[in-house]
Amino acid sequence: MTKDDNQFSGSKLLLGIVLAILTYWLFAQTFLNIGPKVQSTYGTTPDIVNISVSLTSFVTGVFMVVAGNLSDKFGKVRMTRIALVLSMIGSLMLIISGNVVLLLLGRVLQGLSAAIIMPATISIVNTFFEGDKRQSALSFWSIGAFGGTGLASFFAGAMATFISWQAIFILSILVTVVALLLLKKLPETKQVKAKRSDFDYMGLIIFVMMIASISFVITQGYKIGWLSVPIVTLLVVFLICIYLFFKVERDKALPFIDLKLFKNKPYIGAVCANFLLNTGVGVIALFNIYLQGGLKLSSFQAGLLTLPYLIALLLIIRLGEKSIKRFGAKRAMIIGPIFTALGVLLFSFTFLNDSVYIIVALIAAIFFGGGTGLFATPALSTAVSTTPSEKVGVASGIFKMGSTLGGAFGIAIMTSIYTGMIQNGYHLNTAAGISFVVGACLIIGAICTSVFVLPTRKINS
Repeated sequence: MTKDDNQFSGSKLLLGIVLAILTYWLFAQTFLNIGPKVQSTYGTTPDIVNISVSLTSFVTGVFMVVAGNLSDKFGKVRMTRIALVLSMIGSLMLIISGNVVLLLLGRVLQGLSAAIIMPATISIVNTFFEGDKRQSALSFWSIGAFGGTGLASFFAGAMATFISWQAIFILSILVTVVALLLLKKLPETKQVKAKRSDFDYMGLIIFVMMIASISFVITQGYKIGWLSVPIVTLLVVFLICIYLFFKVERDKALPFIDLKLFKNKPYIGAVCANFLLNTGVGVIALFNIYLQGGLKLSSFQAGLLTLPYLIALLLIIRLGEKSIKRFGAKRAMIIGPIFTALGVLLFSFTFLNDSVYIIVALIAAIFFGGGTGLFATPALSTAVSTTPSEKVGVASGIFKMGSTLGGAFGIAIMTSIYTGMIQNGYHLNTAAGISFVVGACLIIGAICTSVFVLPTRKINS
C-alpha cells in the first residue's frame, strides 16, 4: 500500500474487495442455473425468467465503462460503497415478494452494482498497492471474479436443491454487509473533479447506445434470428454510433473516453485477448447444457463436474502473477490460452461413451481452469500498469466490459451452433462436439492476439 494509507490493513482491504466482487460473479450469476425454480416461485412465463437471467449481465456490460469513468471523477471508494448498497437493495427485491416488476428491477440494480464495483475496485487496487503487492492484489481480485464464476454453478445447484434459491440472495446481503464494514474506514483518494459543464454528456449518450445495441445483438441474436429486422437494425445503429463516437470524441477537450487509450498497444492487446479468452464462458454454459441434455445428469451433478475447473484455476492463478516478474506478462498470456484451448478440444470428444467422456471431461476442466488462471493476472496487470493512474477506472471498465461481452458472445455463438445443428437433425453428441471445436477456435484467437499484438518487453507495474 502507499505510505499515506498504510494505516489501513491491506489484508482487510483485499478481503473487502473480494467479497464485493463476489456479489456479482458468484451470487448474481447464479440466476443462470436457477431459472426454473424462479419461474415456479413467481408463477410467470419462461420469457420473463429468461429476461431476468440475462438482464443483469446486459446492464453490467452497457454501464461498466460509464461507471469506470464516474469512479475516476467522483471517487472509487465512494462509488464502491454506493454499488454495495445497490446490491443489497437488488437482492432484497428478489426475495421480499412475488412481484415480477420487483424481480426485473432487482436484476437491473444488481447489474448497475456490478458495473460500478468492477472498475472501481480495480482502481482501488491500483491506488493502494504498489509493485509486487499490486500484482498480488490483482491476483486476489481475479480469484474473486474467476473463482466466483467457477463456483456459481455448483453453489446455485446446492443451495437451490438443499435449502432454497432465495437463500442465495440472503447470503449475498450478509456478504455485502461484511464488505461494507471492511471498507468502512478506507480513505478516499483525492479526485480531480471536472466542472459540471465539462462532462461529456454527448459522448456518454452515444457510447451507451453503441454498447446497448451490440450487447442486444450478441445476447439475443441467436434467439430472434441473426438476419431478423431488429437485429440488422441494431447492427446499423451500432455502426453509426461507432462513427459518431469517434467523430465527437476526437474534437473534445475533455472526452468521455480518451481515444489515446486505443493507441496503447499493450492495453489493446490485453483487452482483445481477454475478450476472446472469455468466450470460454460459452464453453461452460454449453458443457452444462450437454451434460444435462445428452448425458441426462442433474444440474447438481453437472455442477460437480465443473469443480476441477475451479480448483485448477485457484491453484494456478498465483503462478500467473509470479511469472510476470520473471518472464513478463506476454508469455503467460500465450501459454495460458494454449492450455485453455486444449481443454476445450478435449471437451469436444463427445464421440466417446458416457463414462469415458466424463473422465476426459474432468481432465479437460483441469486444463481449461489452469490455462484461464495462468492468463488472468498477467492480462489484468497489463491493462492496469500501462494506463495512466487517472484513467484506470475507465480503462479497467473497458477491460472488464470485454470480459462480459466476450462471455455473452461465446454463449451466443456456441449455443446457436448447438441448437441449430440439433434442429437440422444432427445428434446431440455431434452438435456439442462441433460447438466445442468452434469455442477452441475463438480461444486460439486469444493466443494469436497475445503473440502478434503484445510487445515482448516485460511490463512492470
